[in-house]
Amino acid sequence: MFHLRPRTFNNHGSALIAVFWMIAVLGMVMFAGAKALQADTEFTRMMRGRIFAKRYAEMGIEVARHPAILQDDPLLHFTSGDGGGYNVTLVSEEARLNINHLIQTGDKVLLRRLFTRWGFKPEFVAALCDALKDWADADENVSLNGAEKREYEKMGFEGMPFNRPFKEVEEMLHVRGMEIVNAERPDWREWFTIFGDGRVDINDARPELISLLADVPMERVQPLLTFRAGRDGALRTQDDQRLASVPQVAQMLGVFHPQIVAQLTQWIQFAGPIRRIESVGSLGPLQRKLILITQGGQAIWRGEIPAHGKDT
Repeated sequence: MFHLRPRTFNNHGSALIAVFWMIAVLGMVMFAGAKALQADTEFTRMMRGRIFAKRYAEMGIEVARHPAILQDDPLLHFTSGDGGGYNVTLVSEEARLNINHLIQTGDKVLLRRLFTRWGFKPEFVAALCDALKDWADADENVSLNGAEKREYEKMGFEGMPFNRPFKEVEEMLHVRGMEIVNAERPDWREWFTIFGDGRVDINDARPELISLLADVPMERVQPLLTFRAGRDGALRTQDDQRLASVPQVAQMLGVFHPQIVAQLTQWIQFAGPIRRIESVGSLGPLQRKLILITQGGQAIWRGEIPAHGKDT
């Protein structure tokens, strides 16, 4: 009879181990479920935040499009009790480089200078400029370092290039080489436009673009920026001052070479008629950036671009 006891003990031991295994498996299932629920909750919170951030951005757009709103109006900035709000900036759309104008006039100076300053190698810059030209021109002739139908087909892209001017800045991302620019300079969209006559509004242009236009180092731009900001040193306030002539701009930048002055005469203006409304809506850390471009009070383009040069 004593020989039965070990067998009973073994049966109980096996059952106990099985119970432990079941508990472990159930624990793992519960843990996985909890993590999945947490991930789902975080995703839902993020999507909700993005939706509300966009709504705030839309609120900013609607406020700013009123013709009586000026660039220093306090209504362009709003913060709500839930941690959300919007900040709106009113600028001239011509404070950017018109990519279609640069290509159509065959002016590669500014494009080459821009991409070179962004740190790209000369051979890449030459190929990208030629690819941009081939994309927008009406023929199938390949530029020296460019890309036409055959080159895009080799990369697996059918129906490219479009062989017409860009209809919006985002189309530039399809051009061979722009994916590299997008990775290195995600804010590239802020530098280009398809509207205007090709001249840059110097009163709203960013300091880096002014430096590019005059081909001077950034420190030479500071006197011009100080003048624009007025006595309080802050932009978009009531005491802002406006530049009015090429000689004035050249003097402030310390540019006296006749060729550079002639280029500035060709490249800049002082009061672009096209208005750009940039509204950044936020809820906590999440942001959405909406753009409305108007001319004569009429909307000519509306869309969304990554806030601060990145998807948020």
